[in-house]
Formats: sequence, C-alpha cells, structure tokens
Amino acid sequence: MPRNALVTGPPRSGKTTALERTVSLLRDRGYAVGGVTAPEIRENGERVGFEIVDLASSDRETMAHVAFDDGPAVGTYRVDVSAVDRISEQAIFSAIYDADCVVIDEIAPMELESERFVRTLDRALESAVPVLAAIKYRSERGVLGDVKGRDDVEVFEVTPETRDDLPEALLEWVRSA
Repeated sequence: MPRNALVTGPPRSGKTTALERTVSLLRDRGYAVGGVTAPEIRENGERVGFEIVDLASSDRETMAHVAFDDGPAVGTYRVDVSAVDRISEQAIFSAIYDADCVVIDEIAPMELESERFVRTLDRALESAVPVLAAIKYRSERGVLGDVKGRDDVEVFEVTPETRDDLPEALLEWVRSA
C-alpha cells in the first residue's frame, strides 16, 4: 500500500491550498504534522520570492528572491541553498521522528538545488510515516521522475473538479496509511 501521496497539478491549480487545508484537518483531529512549506513573498502585489518554513516550529528563512545576487538561478529567482539545507533538514527529520505525517510543499526545482533536501526527501519517502507532498506538474525526469515512479507513491491531481474535495480525500488517505 502506498505510504507517500503526491499532489500535482498545473501552476496555480491549488496544490498548496489543498495541502494547507489538509494540514488544518489533520491538526483538528489531533494529528502531529511536520515538514516544510514554501509560501510566496509578495511586495506591492507582485511575487518576488519564496520562504521555506518549518511547519512544526514556524522557523523560516527566505529560500529564493529576485533581489538575491548569489545562488543558482531558477527562473527569475536566485536560491539560497543554505537556507533550504537548514530548514528542510531540521523540519523533515523532526517530522519523520516526531510527527504522524510529513508534509513537503513542494518538491520542485528550487528545493532540488539542495543536495541535503534531496537526501532528506529520500529518507522521508523511505520512512514508515506517511508523506504528503506537492510535486511539480508533468515532470518525469531526474529526481522528480524518480519520486513519481516509486512503487510506494499514489498521485492525486488537482483539477477544478477535485480541488474542493481533495483535502478530505488526503485526510482519509493519511488515516488509512
């Protein structure tokens, strides 16, 4: 039985919203949830970067920003790999050992710039704790393809038809995992 659930869909389809609602449902029912999320940073209505946030401790750092001069480029952003290293390793390892569910939002090019993130992701996927993760849509190569191709993964696609019911479906998936 799959113990890793991947939420995928086109950009702006609602992957993060589905995971946020699922986290709320899980916490309302007494589940301990840990892991990472990557909310947008907006200035004057424009997206200028992303944070990486530890769901359990609320520790946060700027992961990528248009104003960064250093770090690997992903689109118009530069990634602070050390921020990804620090927060993801702390948050995901803590969740593997202390939580009922590991949430990773998101498995995407910015996070994949960190070798520590990739190693920690592998540890989470191999653990006995259920993993809920958003993953880049229609990526079948490299780490993304490897993750999607695992035998212990179930994929949930966010569509206009599934968007509203997905958090309840993911809650039930975690309950049965």
